[in-house]
Amino acid sequence: MTQLITETPTFAVPRESDEGEARRQRLARFLRARREQLRPQDVGLPSSNRRRTPGLRREEVAVLANVGVTWYTWLEQGRDIGVSSDVIDAIGQALRLEEGDLEHLYELAGKQQPVRRSAVAEVRAIMSRTLAGFTHSPAYAVDRYWNVIATNELAEYVFGISVGSNCLEAFFTKPDVAAHYPHRELAGRMMAAQFHRQAAMYAGDPIFGMLADKIAAVSPEFKEYWDSYVVGVEPHVDLVFDHNQLGRLTLESVVLNPVGGNDLRVFLYLPKVGSGTAEALARAV
Repeated sequence: MTQLITETPTFAVPRESDEGEARRQRLARFLRARREQLRPQDVGLPSSNRRRTPGLRREEVAVLANVGVTWYTWLEQGRDIGVSSDVIDAIGQALRLEEGDLEHLYELAGKQQPVRRSAVAEVRAIMSRTLAGFTHSPAYAVDRYWNVIATNELAEYVFGISVGSNCLEAFFTKPDVAAHYPHRELAGRMMAAQFHRQAAMYAGDPIFGMLADKIAAVSPEFKEYWDSYVVGVEPHVDLVFDHNQLGRLTLESVVLNPVGGNDLRVFLYLPKVGSGTAEALARAV
């Protein structure tokens, strides 16, 4: 006759060292997976047909993150080594991690993700002087909430923006602004996706939710994008914009993060070669 086991099984409580080892191994697997998903050309490195394994090499990630090759190799091997927030950010940038992935990287490293600070007034003033000297293409700078904090004259003329205006609010609440975008739906989804990512980056900042609620109360379009968490839309490279006097403009957008600017982004719009945009802008200068 089969004997039934009636004793209650016991489970060993994981020791702190076991938990740390498990976390380091998950971190190692995460780093390897993200590294193998990148191609050299994705990070500005020359491609080669002689690679025996997919993705970037460890030494390439180490160089991009400005850390030692041996140290990064140990990190991918799950060794018990210390890692600072600055290094986590550098590795995240090297691996082109989105905000959600960067947050996960912090969790795996056992670190609290720092709250990003707003750019200081001195940097904002420098932006104003810098953009004023950029005269042949539209350029402007925005803060984390998409408030325009600096602009040049050409951006004011082409886009009709001014310091103090909010790009997101103007697009979704002013029909005459959005009418300049022939690819309105794509532009709207892209802007909502970027704002969602910004909100995630500053998760403790309530102003994002307040601004989103304000725009959603006026724009059903934005409300749909915001409530459905549209986040997987990649920024389009070219901006197509219909100007009342200059006609259709096709611009290549370049986004820069100034040193010390923290939450500032600078948008430079360069004329698309062969589109006639350079000639049109020359008439406005």
